Parts: sequence; structure tokens; C-alpha cells
Amino acid sequence: MRVVVIGATGRTGRAVIEQALGHGDEVVAFARQPERLELSHARLTLATGDVREVDSLRTALAGADGVVSVIGAAPGRLVDTYSVGVGNIMQAMVEADVLRLAVMSASGTFHRSSRNLTMGYRLMMKATLGGLYDDLERMEQRIMASQLEWTIVRAAGLTDGPFTGVYRIGDHGKPLANGQRVSRADVAALLLKSLYTDRWLRRAVTVAY
Repeated sequence: MRVVVIGATGRTGRAVIEQALGHGDEVVAFARQPERLELSHARLTLATGDVREVDSLRTALAGADGVVSVIGAAPGRLVDTYSVGVGNIMQAMVEADVLRLAVMSASGTFHRSSRNLTMGYRLMMKATLGGLYDDLERMEQRIMASQLEWTIVRAAGLTDGPFTGVYRIGDHGKPLANGQRVSRADVAALLLKSLYTDRWLRRAVTVAY
């Protein structure tokens, strides 16, 4: 499989790349400064671009079998990186005839008042993360309205812990009870699994320990 990883230089993006290469995939690492990966491999191609520029995405997606989006944005009142970025990604996918899409989102999306989120996090969502979650929800709505073969992975709080392969998945998309943390490596594994199988096809799932 030829996998395009968008947001490649983030810590989750790097985990996706390393695991995909370990599976024998060809990988295209897409980022504004992909050289920051400081990673070289015979099956790795670096692609320079910006999710706000559809032309650069078109070039990167040529010949792809699947796309993993792990783009991120800083909290703020007016965030649009997720919705605009994924909108452009999907446009480029349609034009390149690429169907499979796995996207990282966040636990609590569309369920901000869930009692399975800690009180502190719910307060933070109201105080500083509201704009970010507004855009995550716009992003997910765009994905869900598409004809692509998508999976949305709503991750709990990300850590730099190791890959364990042991984590809980909530098929209902709601925050999991006592599920405040999960490693980037395990999230990367689930994103890649969703490209390889139909288990979570056109579903939004949560992942946590």
C-alpha cells in the first residue's frame, strides 16, 4: 500500500510513518518542512506542501492507496485548520481517485459534556479549547458527508509512551470511562489498521487505555 501521511512531522505523524514502513508500505510524508523528520528510507518520499494549498496535495496524492491525516492546530477562538485542511485533502483525494481516509480527531468531539471526561478537561474545553473543538466538529461533519471510505479516530490525551497494542476502542464515538490517556504509537496503529480493514469503515471511534 502507498500511504500519504499528512502532518508528518508531528509526533503522531512520525509514529504512523515508522509503523507503515515497518509493515512494508510505501510512505509519502507530507508537511511544510518534511526534512524535519530527519528520517531516510528506501520506501519513504518527502513531499513539501501545505494543507491550505490544494495543488501541493494533488501532487503528493498521485498514486496513493490511502491517506492518514494527523494535522494539528493551536488552541484559539477562531480555528479553521482542521476543517479547511481536511476539506482540501478530500478534494485532492477525489481528483486523484483515492478513497481510503483515516483522520485523527479528539475524544469529546460532539460529546463535550460527557461525564467520562474529567471535570478539569470539561472546564478547559469551555475556557480555552472551544474554538478548537468547534473546528474538529466542522471537520468531522465534512468527512461524514463525503463518499470516501473514512474512519475518524477520536483519541484521548496523547502521550509519548510506547506502542502496546492493548487499548480500548469505543465504536459509539463517545469518550470512554476512565479513558484519559493513550500513546501516540497506539493511535498510529489504529489509524493504519483502519486503512487495512473495513472494521471501522465510515465510523467515528474513540481510543483510550
